[in-house]
Amino acid sequence: MGTFRITFRILIVGILLLSGISSAQSQWFRSKDNADEMYEQAVQLTNQKNYNRAIAVAKEGLSQRPEFTDLELLLGRVYMLTGQWDLARKHVDNVLKNDEKYLDAYYYKINIEVSSKHYKSALTAVDGALKAYPNRKDLLLRKLGILDVLGYIAEGNNLADRLIRQAPRDKDIQQAYIGHHLENARRYRAQDLPSAAISSLDKVFAIDPGNLEARELMGTSDLSVHTRSTMANQISAELESNPTSYEWLMKKLNMLREDLRYAEALTVLQTIYRYHPNDGVARALERELREEAAVFYTQTDPYMLYQSILEKDPSNREALRKVIGLATSRGAYREAMTWVNAGLRREPSSTELLLLKLDLLEYERQFSEASQIAGNLLQRSPSNTDMRARYVDLKIASSRYYVSQQQNDLALRELELALEINPQDSSVLESMVNTYAAQRNYDRALETLEQQISVTNNDHLKLKQASLLTDAGRFDEAGDVLQDLINAYPDVPQYLTAFTENRLRAGNRLLQDDEYALAAQQLRAVLRRDTNNREAINYLINLYSATNELDSALYFTDLGLASYPQDREILLKRSSVLTSMGRFDEANREVRSLMDRYPYTIRYRDAYTENLLSAANQAKRINNLDGALDNYRAVLAINPKDSVAQLNIINIQMERLAYDSAQYYIQQSLQWNPNWTDIRLRRAQAYEAQRDFLRASADADTVYTQQPSVINRDYAAYLKSRTLKNQFGMHFLRSRYDYSEDKYDIATLEYIRTFKKGTIGGRINYAGRASGTGLQAETEMYYTHNPKWYSYAHLAFGNQVAFPQVRLGYSLYRTFKNESEVGLGVRYLQRDTLRSTSVLGAYSKTIGDFWVNLRGYAVWEAQDIASSFALVGRYYMNNRQDFLSTTIGLGTSPDDRSRLIQFSQLTGLLTRSVGAGYQRTFQYRTSLGINGTWISQKVGPQNFQNQYDLYISVMRRF
Repeated sequence: MGTFRITFRILIVGILLLSGISSAQSQWFRSKDNADEMYEQAVQLTNQKNYNRAIAVAKEGLSQRPEFTDLELLLGRVYMLTGQWDLARKHVDNVLKNDEKYLDAYYYKINIEVSSKHYKSALTAVDGALKAYPNRKDLLLRKLGILDVLGYIAEGNNLADRLIRQAPRDKDIQQAYIGHHLENARRYRAQDLPSAAISSLDKVFAIDPGNLEARELMGTSDLSVHTRSTMANQISAELESNPTSYEWLMKKLNMLREDLRYAEALTVLQTIYRYHPNDGVARALERELREEAAVFYTQTDPYMLYQSILEKDPSNREALRKVIGLATSRGAYREAMTWVNAGLRREPSSTELLLLKLDLLEYERQFSEASQIAGNLLQRSPSNTDMRARYVDLKIASSRYYVSQQQNDLALRELELALEINPQDSSVLESMVNTYAAQRNYDRALETLEQQISVTNNDHLKLKQASLLTDAGRFDEAGDVLQDLINAYPDVPQYLTAFTENRLRAGNRLLQDDEYALAAQQLRAVLRRDTNNREAINYLINLYSATNELDSALYFTDLGLASYPQDREILLKRSSVLTSMGRFDEANREVRSLMDRYPYTIRYRDAYTENLLSAANQAKRINNLDGALDNYRAVLAINPKDSVAQLNIINIQMERLAYDSAQYYIQQSLQWNPNWTDIRLRRAQAYEAQRDFLRASADADTVYTQQPSVINRDYAAYLKSRTLKNQFGMHFLRSRYDYSEDKYDIATLEYIRTFKKGTIGGRINYAGRASGTGLQAETEMYYTHNPKWYSYAHLAFGNQVAFPQVRLGYSLYRTFKNESEVGLGVRYLQRDTLRSTSVLGAYSKTIGDFWVNLRGYAVWEAQDIASSFALVGRYYMNNRQDFLSTTIGLGTSPDDRSRLIQFSQLTGLLTRSVGAGYQRTFQYRTSLGINGTWISQKVGPQNFQNQYDLYISVMRRF
């Protein structure tokens, strides 16, 4: 028993090991995902028409990578080409579920539903595609074709009208529009509605007056003979505007009844039931109508007679032929088809019935199904040349239908089947060429065209070959073909025209690729054959203008004007070239003549304005400001609202400091555009320069409201501060010494008033001492004499406890344009018996954000003379609101408040000082400052004493 358990466990472990090894092998040796290679292989097999093998390869690729949408779409396409619509639909639907924007998948989906005659599903598919790509032309055209097949006339009319309104010159849309209304005309004709048919044909003639098919329909007897009476036209018009009108529906019914058109009358009666279900008159009328119709058709209508025979004897072949023939002759093709199909159910191989069905399908333009029947009949009689030709014609017609529905793959398939019957058919080959060209598959189109040329031996087909080569961008090859044609047929102007078109397109393409030299060669080749070719001349003017070869550009404008002297475009281009060359007077003469001849053409006025602006800018560059102003004023004479001219005139006037002139143009500009922020800012700057800060501040506030930015806010705050006349300040000075325990503190209250010529203010200084309280009153004034000169005056009185008794001061300063100034002044100080007089000399200079000030004093006390110097430097920040300062001093200055009480003891001592400070201003109103100074005084050969000052200030403007 123990041995059995051990053996069983070993067996289980072995199985698990083998399972693990197998799983690992399956992971290690799994075949590589080569779905991409399989996709390429499937594409090649599809192109080779080896559809069964393509399906197998595609399935294998999808088994390796199920999410490979391109491969699944290819599989759906192969199923579509082999007519397996359900399988094709399944795979295309899968692709669209995974990618709702896959355009090719929508195309295939639409093709599948149309080919399998599920037209309502096709309409749903095309609507889905248009949801993803709303205004795509080819999808809209597909929808129009499907609506036509479904017979949705009203919806089709709306779509056709919308397309032709949006793109009235688009050839594809014109063709679809014409086809739509031709189809409507056929329907109306079959329904015996001649006026409606004529209306549809009129719309065709509006686009293509010479349309042969429309003319044939218009000339048929059933349209030309049947005309409506005035009453009939009125009834139709009323019902068109109000389809549910009981009165007009009854009038139409009675008219049809009088004309013995009972079938139509019964149809109108059904319409009355639908809109007026409870009408007793209509109910009573139905019985009378049916009785009259039964008697009429029984006695007069052979169609009804033969139909009654068939009801009694369905096998009666003669009655069947008569019924089919009568239905066909009346245009009731669908009813005739019903009888044909009924006959074929009894006689499936009846050649006669198959031929009738073939005719009916062709009448109904169901060319694909008709060609299948023709193919079956051809298999029965391979030698029947008429059927062979008819089969080929039907395949060509079927391919054209598929092309009109943008189903080019199916169109080519039809043509390939036609070629199997007649490989040398030129018409088939021509249709294939056109289909490949529509797909832009120029290589296959050219290959097929070569085959057509070899079959027909027609040199004139080479013109189409050249056109295809040109469309493919193979311009040189196209040119060689056309050159051969010109050599062979020198008297055919069509070939020369095509050669010219080829060279022009080549030049245009090279221009787009910026290959200017090669483009010029092509365009000059055109002019060698056609010296007056306007398009080539225009291209060359544009080319040389773009490459700034202005002499060449001017040459070709002159060449063009020699042939077309009144050509406005060339004249305008010549003006532009002259402007680029700086020949503004000539350029303006050119455009001025155009503007005089065509005063209501805005582009000439704009060109003239641009030339004037260019001339003005050139004058500015060479500093000819008077010339620039003349040109800008000329612009304003043409267009007073021109913002460029307005702004430049204002800037020049402000640069010249001509603020009154600048204000005039600013006012004009703001009249045209009150919300022009830049101009309002210029006005604020002009007012500031004129020191009208109230108006400047109002404009700056408006600018900030319109464009709230940091810069505009700062400027508005600055100007607002300049309107404030008062300032209050508090200051505190603390001094400490290393040689004394005394404290020397001064507190100050300050008030300053701004007036037009300067400022005036007063201070009260307070200092507490052991010996008493020190008080001092000060007043000072800055006065501006003129922009170059200003004065400073100072007067102070104290009680001698901590301040001198008297301090007087005056300085006169001269300013210069290079932001420098010099000053001279005097100072007087009195304390007890001390009398001190000083002379001041000063110089200051601003360099960028730095300001430097050097002061020197000569001091007289009794018989003693001393001197002192101070160098102050500031670095300004934040639009000169804030600054860092440093001070270096030698000697004792009579303007030093912290040491004036000791001035007599300090005058002769060697004194050095160093200080640093920082002042910060908030919104140009509130300033906070702090400054520290170290002062060293030599009081003996080796003895020094030190003083430390801390100065704090707070100031507020209001």
